[in-house]
Order: sequence, then C-alpha cells, then structure tokens
Amino acid sequence: MTPKIRKFLIVLCVLAFIAVLLLVGTAAGGVKLLSRDMASTTEKRTAFLAQCGWEVDPATEQAQEILIPERFSAVYDSYNDLQRQQGYDLSKFCGRTCTLYAYTVTNYRDKEQTVIADLYVYKNQIIGGDIHSTNLNGFMVGLK
Repeated sequence: MTPKIRKFLIVLCVLAFIAVLLLVGTAAGGVKLLSRDMASTTEKRTAFLAQCGWEVDPATEQAQEILIPERFSAVYDSYNDLQRQQGYDLSKFCGRTCTLYAYTVTNYRDKEQTVIADLYVYKNQIIGGDIHSTNLNGFMVGLK
C-alpha cells in the first residue's frame, strides 16, 4: 500500500468516526445537553427543563431515591418506551439507584391542571423524565 493511499484511508476513517459521533448525538433524542454534569444542582436541572420548554418552580422540588428494577414489568416496559422515544433508555440502569426529582410546571397552558416534571438522575446525568398531569384523567408525555 502506498503512503498516499494509507494517508487517504486514515483521513477517511477519521471522517467516518466523526460522522458516527454526530449521528449518535442527533439520534439521542434531540435534547441538548448542558454539560457532562448537567443535573448536580437545582439550577442545572431547572435550566435543562427550560431548554425543553418547561418552566418549573424550583421551590417545589421533591427528591427521592428510586431503585430501577432488575426486570421490568409491563408498566415499566411501557414507560421505558416513552423514554426511548426521547433518546433515553432506563433498561441500561437496571438494578441501580437513581434520584427522581419532581417539580411543579408553571407554564402549562391549562392552569386548572397540576402538571409535574419528573427527572431521573444518575451520577449527575439525566437518564429519563416525563411531564404528567396529576388529574384522574391526566396525561404523560416526554420532556420535549
């Protein structure tokens, strides 16, 4: 193999690697990440939600430790389908404990409903979340 062909193949490989990184980044749900440590504070979590279009009241923050089960029930499978649609996958965290942060959404169009933003956080990274109504006939949607 000539040096010219070898150089061409190396450049081609580097370009292919960059293309794969860009594709994986865009396929990850389209949610822009603030940084590697995007969920370590209330301010960072609420800023992330704001990027998704949700205004929340930081004073309503509630946190609880959640164990993601080793095996998913049908309900968890269904919830994880919603997560996968937005670029997350809770099955990667089976058997691990994460923190669930909940906030009251203040900019939902129907002021009659109480709407909650949930964020699942593992090692300061958002690994899932949803927006849902607490009404009896409520709803649940992805973050974005």
